[in-house]
Amino acid sequence: MKLGTYLNLTNSLSMTPELQQAVKLLQLSALDLNAEIQKIFEENPLIEKTDDCKELSLGECSSHYLHYSGMKNNFEPNKISEIIEKTYTSERSLKEHLEWQIELINLSDKDKNIAKIIIDYINPNGYISCSIESIYEELLKDEDTSIDEIFAIQHLIQSLDPVGCGSTDIQECLLAQLNASNNDNKKTQIAISIIKDFFNEFSNELFNDCKEIIKDLNPKPGNLINSHDETQYIIPDIYVKKDNKGWRIETNKQLSPTIEINSYYLELTKEIKNEKDKKYLSDNLQKAKWFIKNLKYRNDNLLLLVRAIFNKQLPFFDKGPEFLTPLTLKDIASEINVHESTVSRLSNGKYIDTPHGIFEIKYFFSSKITSKLGGHISSNSIKETIKKIIDNEDKVKPYSDEKIKEILEENELDIARRTIAKYREKIGYGPAHERKIKKL
Repeated sequence: MKLGTYLNLTNSLSMTPELQQAVKLLQLSALDLNAEIQKIFEENPLIEKTDDCKELSLGECSSHYLHYSGMKNNFEPNKISEIIEKTYTSERSLKEHLEWQIELINLSDKDKNIAKIIIDYINPNGYISCSIESIYEELLKDEDTSIDEIFAIQHLIQSLDPVGCGSTDIQECLLAQLNASNNDNKKTQIAISIIKDFFNEFSNELFNDCKEIIKDLNPKPGNLINSHDETQYIIPDIYVKKDNKGWRIETNKQLSPTIEINSYYLELTKEIKNEKDKKYLSDNLQKAKWFIKNLKYRNDNLLLLVRAIFNKQLPFFDKGPEFLTPLTLKDIASEINVHESTVSRLSNGKYIDTPHGIFEIKYFFSSKITSKLGGHISSNSIKETIKKIIDNEDKVKPYSDEKIKEILEENELDIARRTIAKYREKIGYGPAHERKIKKL
């Protein structure tokens, strides 16, 4: 495996307050976005909400979030995409988040196995809890694997989201983040040299400028995934519904109220003479314009993403989860012209309300399994099929994994028994003896 094939290096960009807010809104879950909108209403007198979306039923305003008073979106998509690639989003489990990304990378089964072994040793802060050498000695020495291969996979994991996970110590973690920035300016290069060669001495006053760069790095990248409360309300960001006119894809109206600049305060900015008050109104006017524009940008990108997924996963929306088709981040990234890491971050923590239930956007991405007939089937589709088989089994005589394998083979799906066991565990079912109910 060549590490260079998988590393994504992006140019460092200046994060102005406007761009920081754009990235923040883009990554917020529905619940967090609702809180952010309420916060801006309370803090900024120049923003007003002109209607109450909770009174609107789905479909009453098909272009609801688009009618902002003449505001234009001036962001360059490529620039925003590059910024998103350097930011992080929350996810329930760091291990699951890393494994999900590994599954969607074109790796050999051997490399995926090595990656998952390393991920098993990553603690909640994002660090490997032992040395790579000890992992090699204990688990992989007799597996026709070299120590260099393990180091290569470790570096690949460090390049995933969040960048730096999979490091063995803070020095290695910070270096991974600096190298991923691909910034060749003088200060960043000095920062790399300091962390690499003078890590214990970098608090010296001579390095203050470089410390500012280093301070912006995250010493515990895993906490970006694991620090969030797992008990969260799920509010769909997007509705996908079918009526007599066909399919409709719409944003959640409760999350996108009509926001406008307060006309009274707008006129006041032109008349007021006091410099302090004038600056206060001027600053809040600028913040109001940013927020309106950035909220529109978030909704536009989310709709773009979901529409692309809808087009690729129409069998799912028509027939249900068993008809999911294989889909990778790269497939959608090329469709909407962004980097695949951007799609990964847009997918986290956001949900679609479908005729078959509410699903996280991440659900629609899955690796492929080859059937006996040579076609490709989504791994998530296989999980749904296994779930259906178990749900309909005789609980007095539940199916063994071998029996499930036989049933799948009857449907031209040749799946290894150990894979069936793995998928069964992932969907929350124990082995046959645990599912067995004694006959009364």
